[in-house]
Amino acid sequence: MELLLLSAILVYVQLAAASYVWSVIDINNGEWSEILDRDVCIVGGGASGVHAAVSLVDLNRTVVVVERNDFLGGGTHTYTDPETQATVDIGVVIFQPVPVVFNFFNKFNVSLLNMSSVQVNKAGEPANPSLPAAMFNTIRRDADFRGGSTVTRNVSSGEEEAKAFHRLVHVLSKYPYLLDGYDLPDPVPEDFYLPFGAFIEKYNLTAAFRTIYDIAQGMGDMLHVSTIYAIKYFNLDDLRYASQGYFTQAHGNNSELYTRAGDFIGASNILLQSTVISANRKNTTSGRPELLVSTRDGGRKLLSCKQILLTIPPTITNLRGWDLTADEYAVFSQYITANGYWTGLVKNVGLDQTIVTFNSAANTPFNIPALPALYNLAPVGNIDDVWWIKFGADNPTMSDAQVMSYIERQIQTIQRANNVSITKPEWLIFESHTPFHLQVAPEAIRDGFFRNLTALQGGLGGKMFYSGAAFHTQYSTLLWRFNQGVVIPKMMRSV
Repeated sequence: MELLLLSAILVYVQLAAASYVWSVIDINNGEWSEILDRDVCIVGGGASGVHAAVSLVDLNRTVVVVERNDFLGGGTHTYTDPETQATVDIGVVIFQPVPVVFNFFNKFNVSLLNMSSVQVNKAGEPANPSLPAAMFNTIRRDADFRGGSTVTRNVSSGEEEAKAFHRLVHVLSKYPYLLDGYDLPDPVPEDFYLPFGAFIEKYNLTAAFRTIYDIAQGMGDMLHVSTIYAIKYFNLDDLRYASQGYFTQAHGNNSELYTRAGDFIGASNILLQSTVISANRKNTTSGRPELLVSTRDGGRKLLSCKQILLTIPPTITNLRGWDLTADEYAVFSQYITANGYWTGLVKNVGLDQTIVTFNSAANTPFNIPALPALYNLAPVGNIDDVWWIKFGADNPTMSDAQVMSYIERQIQTIQRANNVSITKPEWLIFESHTPFHLQVAPEAIRDGFFRNLTALQGGLGGKMFYSGAAFHTQYSTLLWRFNQGVVIPKMMRSV
């Protein structure tokens, strides 16, 4: 009799558990300082999230943006020198000359500069202080940062490189849809899941590779990443618009765009230094998805949303506490790796400020650096003895402290090789962009991973949408274009 009763109780408990799942929201029922009702809750205040918020406000939608950092803009970071007020962008620097860029900057009266339309300094001469730091022209030298020795690279002729880029344009022109996201044909073209090294060999593009590598920093072991990631990051429009010139903020302060966009969105609609700790998108009494957010003052706010736009890297770790659907889990759990990428500025280096030293290993294919390592050591030009830091790794596992220590040692290696005083560089700013370029296995690409990824848009009955680099690439211009052409229209159709 007792066994029968116990069995009945267990059956009841199992049925109850199947129909209702306890979440952090349930456990903290009522333990929040405020409930915010919005049309759209945007998780992530980087390039995608802020652009989407502005676009939705323009469409008379109410929004709230949840951002873990204490600033908006994601990979956009700007340092301001306290003495001279000179600025240096250390994250996002350039933009393609396309309408979505001009429209976004013009909306907030933030000036752009065509980088090919002005006279820069001659290499070896001081910087023009009236131009952004990104336009400082320097002399190139190559050294192996493992020991500091000078390296003579195997450099293709200008004619060979130009022909290789012409061939690359021809190949990429077969895949124009890559500029609009990951809506791929079925079957997936084999080119996309080839290692990029095999792709450049297949199409005789080796003469262009080192230039591509130096531009597309943050790609890690670029020769072995699946080609689709490489040709979305260094993409067809980069090749098309190279002759027209890229644009940058006229005063070298891209962060100004996000400051003004934040003012437009409104402080009451932005939760900085905040994270989603639980999501209940399916079983709420109102029928609206709910997000429980931990805020910077240690309190909690409950967000009630008609729709959610997720723009952060959708790793299982980042989405801990979310009530993932089976489809979401099946897709997001396939991310197996990412690159590590860190940027910053240091001073007290003491090297010749007319020279940029590129990390070119003596015994690697194309003399690419042996990662983890600095990509180069370059003076900013507009602030005395201040140097750009761009550091890459094949995976995102290094801590910030490890990266900073590694960088300091490599700078000292270059100092030693140049017979200048060995110093401890002083950090002015340091930012992590890790994880950079989430990746899945080549077999997953072949077997339809991106079809399943894009199919998530509009899930939960038109309540769940996605943007950000995982749904396109690490490129502000293309992310804004993706929002404008794909995500926002789908969201509006689902209202």
